[in-house]
Amino acid sequence: MYDGGVLAVKHVDLEIKDREFMVLVGPSGCGKSTTLRMIAGLEEISSGTITIGSRIVNNVPPKDRDIAMVFQNYALYPHMTVYDNLAFGLKLRKLPKADIDKRVNEAAEILGIHDYLQRRPKALSGGQRQRVAVGRAIVRKPEVFLFDEPLSTLDAKMRVQMRTEISKLHTRLETTMIYVTHDQIEAMTMGDRICVMKDGVIQQVDTPLHIYDNPANIFVAGFIGTPPMNFFQGHLEKVGEDLFFKTLTISIRLPKEWHARAEAYLGKEVVFGIRPEEIGSERAEAEENPQRMKAKVEVMEPMGAETYLYLDTGDKTNCIARIDAHRKVVIGEEVNLAVSLATAHIFDPKTELLIV
Repeated sequence: MYDGGVLAVKHVDLEIKDREFMVLVGPSGCGKSTTLRMIAGLEEISSGTITIGSRIVNNVPPKDRDIAMVFQNYALYPHMTVYDNLAFGLKLRKLPKADIDKRVNEAAEILGIHDYLQRRPKALSGGQRQRVAVGRAIVRKPEVFLFDEPLSTLDAKMRVQMRTEISKLHTRLETTMIYVTHDQIEAMTMGDRICVMKDGVIQQVDTPLHIYDNPANIFVAGFIGTPPMNFFQGHLEKVGEDLFFKTLTISIRLPKEWHARAEAYLGKEVVFGIRPEEIGSERAEAEENPQRMKAKVEVMEPMGAETYLYLDTGDKTNCIARIDAHRKVVIGEEVNLAVSLATAHIFDPKTELLIV
């Protein structure tokens, strides 16, 4: 809790496995960096227990927690060479000079910065500085690595490269890593598991693919995935033996296996969620007797191998479809796109929790 009674993190209960790469992800202000800083000992906790390995570290100072933290802004000493930046913490711990030299050279070799050891930070690119910051953590050989949005200041190409480098590093070092980011692409591509947070509360913890396919609530469904999931407000209606989700302009027949859980919401408002790749995709079109959605194309975004269509469904609801880039569509055209329910979802609009 911060001054003024601001509760940044609420009842976090999270167990991270040994040697796991855990990513804390969520929008700005969700409490992920505060959680990381509490693990590091840089923020005091109001209640509860923090355990690293078998040790309770609530009252252990940061320097004695056997953790190493990599910050967003590198936090390098500008007047020191790369070598001295890497060696500084080891010198404070009074390690023998031979050990320091061995650890620094090992880290430099792993990160490909051996040629820069005699340069100062100002002579390095952003990506090279971030490697030095990671190297300073590696030389300490900690029990846990903590990363606080380390790639947010890099350009898009360098972020992709550094994502790969950090993932390789985790495989090579076999050490527990906790990584904070607001970028869900980083979370999906790097984490063994991801922890999605909102307003200081954990929303869901699971593997990236399981969260993508089985989001626990509307927030997780909309936050994980690019472009985000489409949501439609409507109601459930039974026609004969069939169950339909309906809006003014959309009618989707639900799979039989959904009926048992969905029938409790007959006649009630629900939220229907479907990902852009399930609208107009080759997979949807290839399904036997696919259901279809009529809409008007308002904007097209060519992305290379695929195109994003921004659609008006005619009932004051817009949605996005991801289609093959070679499919001929023009702005203003009325399209009739196949819809796959392979990963569609229905949510309760009041609780925002998943129904089916």
